[in-house]
Amino acid sequence: MAQFQVPQFIEKKPKIVGPLTMAQFFYLGGAAAISILAFYTLPGFPAFLVLMIAGGIGVSLAFVKINGMDLPQMILSALKYWQKPKKYIWQREMEMTDLDTSSIEKIKALRRDMSLQERIKSVVKNVMTGNIPLFGKKEGGEKGKKYQQVRYATGETKMAKRVDYSEGE
Repeated sequence: MAQFQVPQFIEKKPKIVGPLTMAQFFYLGGAAAISILAFYTLPGFPAFLVLMIAGGIGVSLAFVKINGMDLPQMILSALKYWQKPKKYIWQREMEMTDLDTSSIEKIKALRRDMSLQERIKSVVKNVMTGNIPLFGKKEGGEKGKKYQQVRYATGETKMAKRVDYSEGE
């Protein structure tokens, strides 16, 4: 039986009304209702002005994205930021840490014993795999459980599983 890889981190809103989501449909419908009401109640130019403003706001609320975030969500975040009191407190915390110098001495001894060609190979391998050792310990958690944030050209950010193709591991 064939096995398929299931994509992860899929966050798409369902299309309810044709190619539109329910929120997009309501934004465009509200703009259309305001435009029709203005067309029948106001004379020529003011009706056209209200129609253009309501249409522009409706279309922008329905389709505009800024850094991958919908415009209504961006406006809501801006209002929340504006309402909250701002208090900026910064106090540098210095933690006392003891370094195990024996591991540093071992690394220095290994580096002295390595030939130039072996050093270059190890540096290239570490750069290619993104696995740069810090005092003999690997960063990034367990092997195979690495995720990375990916930013698309539209500004959207998603989490993707990072795969390291390295030799001998």
